[in-house]
Amino acid sequence: MGKSKNIFVCIGAIHHDYLLNLKNNIINKRTNPIIHNTRIGGVAYNIAELISIFDKIQFYSLSIDKELQSKISKNIFIKKINNKKSERYYVSLSDKNNKFILGLANTDVYENTKFYKIPNMINKYIIFDLNFSKNFIEKAINSLSNKNKIVVCATSVYKIIKIKKIINQIDIIFLNKAELTKLTNISSIVNGVKKILKINNNIKIIATNSKNNVIYGDNKSIIKIKPPKIKVQNENGAGDALAGMMLYLLSRGYNKEEILKYSVACGSYYANGNKLSSKRDLLKIKNISRSVKLKQNG
Repeated sequence: MGKSKNIFVCIGAIHHDYLLNLKNNIINKRTNPIIHNTRIGGVAYNIAELISIFDKIQFYSLSIDKELQSKISKNIFIKKINNKKSERYYVSLSDKNNKFILGLANTDVYENTKFYKIPNMINKYIIFDLNFSKNFIEKAINSLSNKNKIVVCATSVYKIIKIKKIINQIDIIFLNKAELTKLTNISSIVNGVKKILKINNNIKIIATNSKNNVIYGDNKSIIKIKPPKIKVQNENGAGDALAGMMLYLLSRGYNKEEILKYSVACGSYYANGNKLSSKRDLLKIKNISRSVKLKQNG
């Protein structure tokens, strides 16, 4: 699968994200002025959006309206699993210094949608977020794992439990510290990674801890990655950017050091309030990656 093209498929969420930033310190039980931004979101969509800069990608999700469709890259081919219109969205609240406070999701429609027809796919990177039901996710991953690379992006602490029984069927997993703790019942990131590797020796694990560090683990090594120092503008989507970049680089046969450095640099670039817009922007990521530090754990 190393250097093939058009090998990406997403199964997950597409909806509006509403990003709210407080203008001042929060005053409880009073109206607080905000700065408001809107974008298309969903964990799987954020990853697809980045990959679509470099390659074509299929996306299985709920029906979207014409307004959303018009804003989506022509490299993302939407495969609607239903024709029913539904309102779903995500709201995040950050303080005046852009530190994340709270996220709110109105996305139960994904969970409640019956989606039992599993697409027949071979030799693909299939990227799941965890918005659809546990029953569907388990069936789909069990069905597709033999002939594809299965990628899971954890989505939330509340949803990570959906893959607890099928970790051994997953090839790559992206999650944050809280999600890793919930999945393994271990508070240490490194020890949590080790526990997953004992269950599935073939998995690649990427565990983020905000701007502090990223832990990467596979059957050969556990590596602590120190991101470059940045002023965080908005952490929403930074982990998804890291995941999208890593998957693209894996598919193109980059070496491990390049993959880890470029991916973490990309996450930092997004956290700093930037976005990639063309293939040429990869040069910016390569330049930032010079400040990323790798350290073998143990």
